[in-house]
Amino acid sequence: MKKILSTVSLSALIGLSASQGAMAKETIVIGELNWDGAIAIEHVLKVILEDKFNVDVEFITADQAAIWSALDAGKGSIDVFPDIWTNLQGSAWKKFVLKGGKESVKANETPYFGSEGFYIPGYIQDEYGVNSVYDLAKPEIAKLFDADGDGVGEYWPGASGWELVKINQIKAKSYGFDKYFTPVVISDAILKAQLKKAYRKKEGILFYYWKPEWIHNAYDLRKLEEPEFTGYSNESKKEHKDYNPNGCYNYVDTDNWLAGSEINCAFPDSPVHIGYSVSLEQRAPEVAKFLSKVTLSDSMVSEWVFSMSSGDLEVSEMAEEWVEKNPEVVQSWLP
Repeated sequence: MKKILSTVSLSALIGLSASQGAMAKETIVIGELNWDGAIAIEHVLKVILEDKFNVDVEFITADQAAIWSALDAGKGSIDVFPDIWTNLQGSAWKKFVLKGGKESVKANETPYFGSEGFYIPGYIQDEYGVNSVYDLAKPEIAKLFDADGDGVGEYWPGASGWELVKINQIKAKSYGFDKYFTPVVISDAILKAQLKKAYRKKEGILFYYWKPEWIHNAYDLRKLEEPEFTGYSNESKKEHKDYNPNGCYNYVDTDNWLAGSEINCAFPDSPVHIGYSVSLEQRAPEVAKFLSKVTLSDSMVSEWVFSMSSGDLEVSEMAEEWVEKNPEVVQSWLP
């Protein structure tokens, strides 16, 4: 009789343990990126996911290559890539998302569109007539952007781990200003601190940047003119809608990327997606459906980053307030 009772008790314990496991919350891990638009999106997604789907949400800082690898692995180390600028992540997009690739990552159905280019302060443009990227290929102009006194200018091509750091260096070579400028790869936060200092002292600063972003509301920034985009000419883009064998944009993603590439035109506006691991469709199918339906706009993201920049609210508070005030938008994204 004692043996029978022990067996029953053990079975009950096993059943209880299984029940507790079934009730355990799923953890959704969002890759934490280092620019304001992405940070805003991350926090808005976190508020909605935790409020509507009974999951825990964590952030983990990683560069973009590591996020792609984690999404591809599908083991839950990272589940969501919150802000994929597809024009700048072309190789990974083709490898992991597009049909014919691994198809281990999916993206929301409707992207928003971002724009990008090289920017300088308005006071530099007005005083010295620097209007085009080709104006930078003059030593007397480059000296306007020489912050360290070494005789050549500096420019910001992006932060460490961004594929566009290579692309902007290719552009500098193609436009001819690489002879007079040195690329300085620092974080977005440090770049913003340098921008603030440059404006205070009315000094020159040249940097790659994009919209939407709050700095365009805070400073008079001028985007330098570039030739119009006429298409991708590299072989890897043959299936792309903008492929043109005589196009202006030839990026060769090999060890010989700088010498072998030529980009002498503006960036086309980039579709920007939220990406997520296909494994979520099994682990948390309702979450996957939600992520596929999220529809952002550049004005929406601009609103978020401008609210963040004002300093009145922490980013988490901004996200909570926006979700509370926009229930109809949130509802339209829910499965």
